[in-house]
Amino acid sequence: MSQHPDAWSAPITPDGTKERNPWLVLMVLCTAIFMLLLDTTIVNVAQRKIQVDLGANLTQIQWVLDSYILTYAVFLLSFGRMGDVLGRKKLFVFGMGIFTAASGLCAASSLIGDALGVSGVTVLIAARVIQGLGGAFMMPQTLSLISVAFPPEKRGAAMGIWGGVVALGAVLGPIVGGLIVTDFAWEWVFLINLPIGIAAILATLAIVPESVDSLASRRLDWGGLALSGTGIFAVVYAMIEGPKLGWTSPATIGLTVAGLLLLAAFVWWERRAGDPMMKIELFAIRNFWAGNLISLAVAFGMLGIFFPMTLFLQGALGFTPIRAGLTMVPMSLMIMVGAPIAGRLTDRIGARWILVTGLTLMTGGVLFIITRISLETDWQRLLPALLITGTGMGLTFAPMTAAVMADVPPRIAGSASGILNTMRNIGQVLGIAVLGSVLSSQVGSSADDRLATAGISPETRERVVGLATESRFEEIGPAVGAAEAARLPEIFREVQLAFVDSLQTTFLVGAIACAVALAIAFLIRNPAPRTAPAPAPAQSARPARTATGDSVTAD
Repeated sequence: MSQHPDAWSAPITPDGTKERNPWLVLMVLCTAIFMLLLDTTIVNVAQRKIQVDLGANLTQIQWVLDSYILTYAVFLLSFGRMGDVLGRKKLFVFGMGIFTAASGLCAASSLIGDALGVSGVTVLIAARVIQGLGGAFMMPQTLSLISVAFPPEKRGAAMGIWGGVVALGAVLGPIVGGLIVTDFAWEWVFLINLPIGIAAILATLAIVPESVDSLASRRLDWGGLALSGTGIFAVVYAMIEGPKLGWTSPATIGLTVAGLLLLAAFVWWERRAGDPMMKIELFAIRNFWAGNLISLAVAFGMLGIFFPMTLFLQGALGFTPIRAGLTMVPMSLMIMVGAPIAGRLTDRIGARWILVTGLTLMTGGVLFIITRISLETDWQRLLPALLITGTGMGLTFAPMTAAVMADVPPRIAGSASGILNTMRNIGQVLGIAVLGSVLSSQVGSSADDRLATAGISPETRERVVGLATESRFEEIGPAVGAAEAARLPEIFREVQLAFVDSLQTTFLVGAIACAVALAIAFLIRNPAPRTAPAPAPAQSARPARTATGDSVTAD
């Protein structure tokens, strides 16, 4: 068997007769991850149908969304390193099995609730927790498996495709969700995962090779797992509940401070652990910490605006779910076009200037979107801004991921992947929470000011402002009494104008976050040009081991 010095990057079967095709490995991983990322956003569109069908209140339906995000965020970091120790393919398949089974439980939540004598929404929330657990097993293993499957000179292209799939999963969720809930029951949002998940499990078992960090001890860092899990839980829970409890409430401040102290204790523990869960030395790599900060800021700025945009199109403008989803298609198309190109360019010239270009377009695109938001907004008006923003996203995700993973020893790629995905997920949670809070407070304040001169009673104004603050536009009509019904068109127009003003302010905050990411991008270092490795003497057939300690087998 002929083996290069970079043999860790080309998985080899134990009998030495056949190399795995890394592009097939990538295709399998991307299919599974697309399903995972799609499910994080697809439920947003179906939430109204779920709420009506299950008789859920506003708090319960919010936890249908948040229970998944919270569980997913808490375990990402831990399960990334666990894959390095126990086997990345093994945990990927295990997580996919959990996720697929939990999708079935989500679809059957009403039936299970009737059988157990509990509410269907309670079962759905529990099933979403299990889904989040499965997703946390899956996600960090993908970048590790890609890093092992591809040689360094091709890894940027692979990361480009992976990054594009991640972005597309988030963007296409509302579109697919709109298509499903328009003509089918909400259960199909989860049922579509079953055949995809089963096929992906079978393909993974057949195509993806196993790999582990052979230098790691087989003892798990339970102290690190507990400290990181509880710390992340406290911070993310505070961000989720902050808009409801109040950002300055004792509960929000207490949870945030407690979470930060736990995370500080986690860093202290990891510095002293024999085989830590999170490799602190990763943060000595400039591209690693800079790329993670970019990931946090981009997720905050970009992923945090998708939810307000959906509220604007469906709530304020009255778009159907499918029309709202199709309005965002141009952005998705540009991500599909831009991400693979950015990945290949990253392999040739490095990540820095591609990142700078992408983040410049993203920042400019969001600012352009702000100028297109009005009561006359339609898909034609938004099209140029969405094309620019989508191109920027496509040029950002691939080099950002490639820059983070480029200098990471493959044997600890799971730990690095877990950190990157955790940062991205926390950025998304922060973006939704903070930008959602900004939007809510701005809508309330602006609507109150505008309705002060609308000639309606203080009681009606208070009810309408409360509904507008919660984006419950369809309830404004019934909330206006018969005596003031004639003023309903004027009232609704003032609420729409208040939402337009508030959305512009919210998107400005998102643009600032993208601009911060742009500033950090100038810190990224481009790698030195690579030289082609010379063939090494033939070796006896055995499981391939990387130069940095990875053991790769064909399991």
